[in-house]
Amino acid sequence: MAEVVILKPVADILISLAKTEVGLAWGVKNEVRMLSSALTTIGAVVADAELKQLNNKAIQQWLIKLKHAAYDAQDVFDDLAIDEPELLQPDPTAENCCNSVWISCLSLFMQLKRLVPHYKIANKIKPVRERFDRIVNEMSNFGLIERVVDHVEGASMIPHQSISEDRVTSSASAEPHMYGRDADKENIIKMLLQNVDNEHGLSVCPILGIGGLGKTTLAQFVCKDDRVKNHFHVQIWVCVSDHFNVKRLLKEIVEIVTKSRFDHDNLDVIRGGVVEQLRGKRFLLVLDDVWSDKQDVWNMLKDPLTTGAKGSSIIVTTRLKTVASITKTISEPYQLDGLSEDDCWSLFTFYAFEAGKESDNPNLVTIGKEIIKNVDGYLFFAKALGSMLRFKVEERQWREVRDNEIWDLEEEEGSDQCPKILPALRLSYNNLSARARQCFAYCCFFPKDYKMRKEELVYIWLANGLLEFKNKEPEDVGEDVFGELLLHSFFQDMKKNEEGKIETVKIHDLMHDLASAIMKSEYLHIEVKVGMSINSSIQDDEIRPRHVSIIVLPSSSELSSVDVSSIHRFLLSHQCHATCAHFFYF
Repeated sequence: MAEVVILKPVADILISLAKTEVGLAWGVKNEVRMLSSALTTIGAVVADAELKQLNNKAIQQWLIKLKHAAYDAQDVFDDLAIDEPELLQPDPTAENCCNSVWISCLSLFMQLKRLVPHYKIANKIKPVRERFDRIVNEMSNFGLIERVVDHVEGASMIPHQSISEDRVTSSASAEPHMYGRDADKENIIKMLLQNVDNEHGLSVCPILGIGGLGKTTLAQFVCKDDRVKNHFHVQIWVCVSDHFNVKRLLKEIVEIVTKSRFDHDNLDVIRGGVVEQLRGKRFLLVLDDVWSDKQDVWNMLKDPLTTGAKGSSIIVTTRLKTVASITKTISEPYQLDGLSEDDCWSLFTFYAFEAGKESDNPNLVTIGKEIIKNVDGYLFFAKALGSMLRFKVEERQWREVRDNEIWDLEEEEGSDQCPKILPALRLSYNNLSARARQCFAYCCFFPKDYKMRKEELVYIWLANGLLEFKNKEPEDVGEDVFGELLLHSFFQDMKKNEEGKIETVKIHDLMHDLASAIMKSEYLHIEVKVGMSINSSIQDDEIRPRHVSIIVLPSSSELSSVDVSSIHRFLLSHQCHATCAHFFYF
């Protein structure tokens, strides 16, 4: 899927420029006006194109062409600004724009006649304008229409006032109880408590199920139960995700138990640290979101854990039967099925209505129960849908969700065999404000299970020109967007500081898949392994990446030189440090 995340800034700058009373030479002014006209024409139908691309590959490819044309246009304007550095003083009459580069570009154009030969500028702009003209001509083949974005296709459900963090965190906190999983919880607790008499020692219970069913939530509620807390001396929770690195996992176990850093990189030393900390203790270890099904790697992790006291247990959450098969010590993995329709409805109402208010509008309840039939037992989707509809009070808006054609779409590639999940999450995504959609898409740059710092996110959004702040402080606008995403369940696993302010959040794996799908035509994720050539991965004619995220795996080779001729943003992170990432801008 393609999202035109940079078209609006380009169009806004040019439209603003065309309306100013500046003494531009006729050739330059004419090119700017024609380009502005083309962008205005395209912008009028982009919302329709973004919806229709879901089942129209030609429109999807057209949007990709449009996105790359917008990036190339930005490059042209940046080059013009760099070629004439003396023109980079912002014009005091210019409106406050969200990107300092664009401030410079606007100032540059407003002084062109006086300082730069106009024909050079016109010749630079003309190919850009002609490219957009071709895109406009191709657009006529799709029957796209102008949409008034005031309902399900793209309107924000957030009231226009700022969203306070207190309000967000109270509504986005954990549910008061676990919906539809009481029996599952009791079954798992029973297995854990009975393990004291297990002659095999360390017991491993895999919770198996496809994405979005609530495996992690179930494990969390098991750990919170007083019987479990009293039974185990130590509880350890480790997010594993895509990279099952024994050294990292064992090191994290030591750090969680000791509540301090363990600055050793030698595997034998780390194994010794685990043995020392767990010897004689009955512990419960949760390995969340495991993907590796290599038996030898699993044995390397498990070996130092066997020194715990009798009755120690491991819970493994996974989507893969092969993982459950190699890790289990019980007869069969614990298979998690979908929630019942009634349980999905209960979870949905918790997020969609104020407490006890659902009976105030029986018509919304009727429509909502029809909507929930599409959830197919997915806890995560019921939560996302309820969060999306919380601020929709008109029956028309709920009917638009119920009758949306997105429910009829085929399963998307890469949706982990979860019917309707990615297309359906697009429904929640489309209901965000335009700025929140842009900001959310950029979250795919971080690895899965990455603890994203709130402050870091806001700075990244600002640096990429995704936020407009004409009448507000930049950080306040970023806070509003962060709050909107949090309120609509796009963020989870909040961590707060001593003052009760949110410091870090994560996004669910399925949300990460959605963001990656949105940015797939311009974003490239690379895992650097021993002997790997980075350039060979970046030079992909089909992807033409504008943003590159490189995960440096342990024991990898030195980073080779990288061709960044088309790269706008570059993120480098080390797999051993889940909170370590660095952005570079070109």
